Amino acid sequence: MKRQDKEQKKYTIGNDPAAGFTIIEVMIAMLVFAIGILGVVTMQTSSVSGNAKARYISEAANYAANRVEILLNTDYSKIVDRTHDGLNGLDYVGITPATKAADYSANSPDGLYTIYWNVVSNLPTSNSKTIKVIVTNRLLNAPVTITFVRAAGI
Repeated sequence: MKRQDKEQKKYTIGNDPAAGFTIIEVMIAMLVFAIGILGVVTMQTSSVSGNAKARYISEAANYAANRVEILLNTDYSKIVDRTHDGLNGLDYVGITPATKAADYSANSPDGLYTIYWNVVSNLPTSNSKTIKVIVTNRLLNAPVTITFVRAAGI
């Protein structure tokens, strides 16, 4: 065997000196890889968006729970149905909830959340109040609502 043949054989796979990948095979492999990467990017974008929404809902739930604690520690006689709308005040839930019927409202310190609460006296029994706390976020169209009953003397 000639020296040139030995050198050529050293750099080839198998017996075919022209063995290797064609440009078409490389381009197809790159296309498959690019489609896979696009799928990963889409999945990551969706994940980030879902995490942001979950954060907003969690923060709204924390503001609602905080308001419930404040109302539980407020003197029973100071929690009143200021709009005198009874059960109708508890029904306003949506993108702009409770703005027509809210007995009270407050804003979060960062201004992203509005906390509404409505009171119905003597529901479900006399000497009790049903209170509905609604927290909205101006970036999220999903209000968080907590309804609880407060009895007189507790």
